[in-house]
Amino acid sequence: MSMEKTGREKGMVWKQEELYLHKMGQEEAGHVYETYMRKDFPKNELKPLPAIQNMMDKDMYDCLGLYEKDSLRAYAFFVTDRKSGSLLLDYLAVCEPYRGSGLGSLCLGKIREFYKEDNGILLECESLESAGNEEEMQVRERRIRFYQENGCIRTGISSQVFGVEFEILYMPLKKDKADTERELERLYRKMMPGEMFEKYVGRIGKVQGQIG
Repeated sequence: MSMEKTGREKGMVWKQEELYLHKMGQEEAGHVYETYMRKDFPKNELKPLPAIQNMMDKDMYDCLGLYEKDSLRAYAFFVTDRKSGSLLLDYLAVCEPYRGSGLGSLCLGKIREFYKEDNGILLECESLESAGNEEEMQVRERRIRFYQENGCIRTGISSQVFGVEFEILYMPLKKDKADTERELERLYRKMMPGEMFEKYVGRIGKVQGQIG
């Protein structure tokens, strides 16, 4: 049976059998970085491309593209720990013309299937407590709600990285629960080895006063 999802805002219809995830090589990832990521993310949130490619060389970073008939529709980049079966979602974006069409949820569903043999995926969402105003708070609440609607769990753990406060969510795969603090620290240390971890990771610990 064909499964379709119609975007409420865009009126687009996506056929799941025509959408597929592809693991990119360095050249493809570089193209996505230069063509899409530089527009989709603030400059201060982007890792240098050589840093991403270096992690790919070490088999600790995956760059996935969601394609329809060989055309990119969305992408997701992950820090990976093959030994522990844990991943950290580093970047996720739907290409601009297709936003608001339900493709983000479909992409997460494809990601869940792609990594079904791993234990789970950790996700960083900018914390509600650190929002500067009501509008920013609402944006962050919507983002967390989106992930919850797609099967992610609020872990009660937060982190501070590069001075930014994050709430950590978890997408269960083979494991319903994660040792979030331990796995998060492991993944951060893979991204930022040695003194970099001590310099840029300010804290990993429990969220104070979380509701829901």
